Amino acid sequence: MQGTQAVHKDDASIEDVFASAHRVFEHTFKTQQCLHLPFESHVAIAEPGDARLTIYTSNQTPSFVRIEIARLFGWPENRVRVKVPYLGGGYGSKVYVKLEALVAALAMLARRPVKIALTMEEQFYMITKHPTTFRIKSGVDKDGRLVARSCEVYWNGGAYADIGPRVTQKSGFTAAGPYDIENVSIDSYALYTNRTPAGALRGFGVPQLVWGYESHTDLIARELGVDPVAFRRKNILRNGRPQASGTVLQDAAIAEVLEALVARICWDAPFDRGAGTLRRGRGIAIGLKASISPTTSVAVVNVSADGSVYLYKSTVDMGQGADTAFAQIVGEILDVKAEDVRVVAPDTDITPYDMGTLGSRSLFHMGNAVRLAAEDARAKLRALAAEAGLPAGTNYPPAEIFKKRYGMQAGNVIGTASFIPKYQPPDAQSGMSENVTPFWMVGGAAAEVEVDTETGQIRILRLINAADCGKPINPAVARTQLSGASIMQLGFTLSEAMQLDGGQVTNASLADYKIPGIGDIPPMENELVEAEQHSGPFGAKGLGESGTFGVSPAIANAIHDAVGVRIAELPITAEAVLRALRAKDGRLLEDD
Repeated sequence: MQGTQAVHKDDASIEDVFASAHRVFEHTFKTQQCLHLPFESHVAIAEPGDARLTIYTSNQTPSFVRIEIARLFGWPENRVRVKVPYLGGGYGSKVYVKLEALVAALAMLARRPVKIALTMEEQFYMITKHPTTFRIKSGVDKDGRLVARSCEVYWNGGAYADIGPRVTQKSGFTAAGPYDIENVSIDSYALYTNRTPAGALRGFGVPQLVWGYESHTDLIARELGVDPVAFRRKNILRNGRPQASGTVLQDAAIAEVLEALVARICWDAPFDRGAGTLRRGRGIAIGLKASISPTTSVAVVNVSADGSVYLYKSTVDMGQGADTAFAQIVGEILDVKAEDVRVVAPDTDITPYDMGTLGSRSLFHMGNAVRLAAEDARAKLRALAAEAGLPAGTNYPPAEIFKKRYGMQAGNVIGTASFIPKYQPPDAQSGMSENVTPFWMVGGAAAEVEVDTETGQIRILRLINAADCGKPINPAVARTQLSGASIMQLGFTLSEAMQLDGGQVTNASLADYKIPGIGDIPPMENELVEAEQHSGPFGAKGLGESGTFGVSPAIANAIHDAVGVRIAELPITAEAVLRALRAKDGRLLEDD
């Protein structure tokens, strides 16, 4: 077991605050084990060569794979080449070494190329999402303000650690939620169990936490007889105030995301609450995530003599549109069309180091490296123009500069840059840090649902997603990211769950493991809340996970609003709702 703790005051002090609080609320929430399930499964090829090895792999962290394979063989890094094509999805399942060490060892033994590709069933035994148990306790004063919160989170990591300790720490310290609470205690534990290993999955543990603290928040508001939105408004964490880790919140539009959801769902307006056996309700939830740190990203921009541009970076495009955004950044700085920027796919013999494509870090971290590399290239082009005798103060097309300087179409200019944001690791004893993250991610959801009280069936009438995206580089892609994240979390909310018997998965197929189909997707609205991230490239920051945060608790809160029952464990199935309704009425199902 590994743990991390973050407190504002010592344990005796926070217990004194609970003792003096007007009301104290305590609940436990659970999430299930579920799967990334990218439609391109895990696949890797190792090809031995003359004193070196080339690996072709569906992996989100090619630089890390090269380092690890070289370390395992005791080789310098330049004897290992890792190439990654476009991925058919990853969602965190293809982070770190998965199949690569195995194919490398087999290829070296056989002295022939070796390929391993997992079947769909085998994915169920590779890597999963962390099941969690979250115990949360809050104290509230007479004015309805949160004065203390203690959080105890258990992450079921399965048989191997993978990236579980980082999830435990990096997400664990946000367990108190997006609220301004003076006294906070957090204990976050990574556990080893006899299950498929768990690792990073879209949201990096935060959706499990938001499920707990936003369900808890709604329960507090209802017990106090306060409107859930009004309660959130009173307690929201605002810029300039310290988060539970001690890091002061900056450029995080928590209140703005909440208000966007309130406006979209017309929270203060009356709505049809249904009749008879069909009852309707609404719910809202918001969440906060810290970007993973410390990390490094390196980019190279090569401007050719005809004005076309190459961008070299090891960020993996797996459908999130990273290559498009980076090309736009380069094009903006060099005053060329984005389509004239050739983005080179990750190849560790050619593309420079990147920590990995995970945690929605790419647009901010690699985006800043790309911006700096393009600015370096621009400065060198201007110096070349000066050498050629061209007057300063004018943006000359690169092709004109090269021709003027060399008398022909010849030469090139290379801009390089590294980006490493400032970071202070949490104190080993207190878990506190003045700079625990380079940027904050904020996302939320609002839902309107209809519940059939005879069957427990749930129908989502509206699902609204909103997120703080900074200044979006490509708004259309950003909205698609919100939509995709929300749909993925919808599956984890209503239907997806790995069934285990003695540690063995019993539903390891798409016939039995139920992901959302096109007919399961409700009417959906996606709103980008623009709030400049001053340290981001052109004011932007990552978005790919933000749409996962609020979906589960918003739906649970809406069900509670509709029929008065609280579901505390995912997934929220019709059976779970029906059992809760029967228990509320003092009746049990036949098998109870």
